[in-house]
Amino acid sequence: MSNTPQDTNVSLDQIKCYTLPPKKAPQAKSLVIMLHGLGADGRDLMALAPYLQEALPETAFLAPDAPFPCDMAPMGYQWFSLQDRSEGAMLDGVHKASGILNALIDSQLKEYDLPAEKCALFGFSQGTMLALHTALRREEPLGGVLGFSGALIGAELLE
Repeated sequence: MSNTPQDTNVSLDQIKCYTLPPKKAPQAKSLVIMLHGLGADGRDLMALAPYLQEALPETAFLAPDAPFPCDMAPMGYQWFSLQDRSEGAMLDGVHKASGILNALIDSQLKEYDLPAEKCALFGFSQGTMLALHTALRREEPLGGVLGFSGALIGAELLE
């Protein structure tokens, strides 16, 4: 297990994404990006997408694998390391990961030809930390964030 900073120069084509196209529309009218927790992968949350799609039939769902292998488990992925849980280390980790997520959001909005307000982030645990940190700092506001079992890191730094 390594406690060294991770390289944040991640190319989007290095990130595996699981997708579910809209159920009742040829073109998605909205997008939900699902962010998994520490030690999991995109498939974990993507299993919920068909159930959510019952209420959102014109929505596309996307669940990426976090870009880094989990450094606290023998499998799975992480958005940033949690080996050092000091406030500074966690803020640095979520800040670096938000750059990667912002690039992914922007590429998906372009691909689906949607405005930012038609995109929502759905996070669990570490995915919630990343979703909240990223969404509240974007220049163009997203449609919303649904987070389970997470925290807002760096809340005192928001305006």
